[in-house]
Amino acid sequence: MFRISSKVSNSLIVAGLALQGFLFAGLGVAQAGDARHVNFAAFEKDKADFEYEAIVVGKFADFIHAMDGAQVLLISHTADAINGDVINIQQDVLRENKGQLGDFGINCQMSFVDESTPQNTSYAIGGLCKIIQVGGGKDIRLSAVIPMASLPDTAQGVDAWVELYEDETTGIAFYANVSGGR
Repeated sequence: MFRISSKVSNSLIVAGLALQGFLFAGLGVAQAGDARHVNFAAFEKDKADFEYEAIVVGKFADFIHAMDGAQVLLISHTADAINGDVINIQQDVLRENKGQLGDFGINCQMSFVDESTPQNTSYAIGGLCKIIQVGGGKDIRLSAVIPMASLPDTAQGVDAWVELYEDETTGIAFYANVSGGR
């Protein structure tokens, strides 16, 4: 089953427009072709009334604090990504439950795109994530298509995380940004 939440699609459009204002040209912090660090986080709601934000602005501690109402499933820091890299992100638990094998976790293959020029930085990520919650009374096997989304670069002076995807059934959401490279 493939899902793209309309809330996320609309949020990504708004986020992309807002982030264009954050991406400053000519600061000399990053050059086209420089390796970047791709940061990815996954959360699962643990409070029914919690709402994810499309963009969370602030340092890492502010980001984690803004997720009060969701538990951290995964935080990934992929060092030195360059244009065209496929980033594999996996957090998975296999266990036996009443004689059956249960599988709980996330498995993503994300493509990183760097279309930066010497005058402007431009980073994006998109791909496919599988959300699996099988066993313990659950049987959710979801393939989430993550459309290419612009990522903020913290090296440009704006600390922000962008929501890539949210699944209302599982309460799982993915966020990402880019930070300084080598």
